[in-house]
Amino acid sequence: MQSVSEIMSTVVRTIHRDTIICDLEAIFIRYKISGAPLVDDSGKLAGFVSKSDVSRFDSTGEDPNYARVYEIACPVVIATTPSTSIESAAQKMLEAHVHHLVVMEDEHLVGVLSSFDYVKFVAQGSGLVEK
Repeated sequence: MQSVSEIMSTVVRTIHRDTIICDLEAIFIRYKISGAPLVDDSGKLAGFVSKSDVSRFDSTGEDPNYARVYEIACPVVIATTPSTSIESAAQKMLEAHVHHLVVMEDEHLVGVLSSFDYVKFVAQGSGLVEK
């Protein structure tokens, strides 16, 4: 059985919870990511923010130059471990209705598993894309 550690992204871009939303949008574009864990001043996980959160904010008409990321982010971190099976992680994503899982080991952030990582894994297994 294959585990999350085999397909997760290990280069994780974290976002400080006080980042302004305008800057967040630029970070997502620059790093080609669709979500990121939030951290506080001590580096502790403080939530997760995604492009979906930004889209919901954008539809409010509020100014992204003043609003802070923590105002739109989900404060609950949906997490898994590197040794979790890929199937169990996918089930967790489905049940929580999320596209990202934060991967934690011994209370340390070690990666992020996105729905894109899972799609890539399936496509590679079927021979649709190169490994």
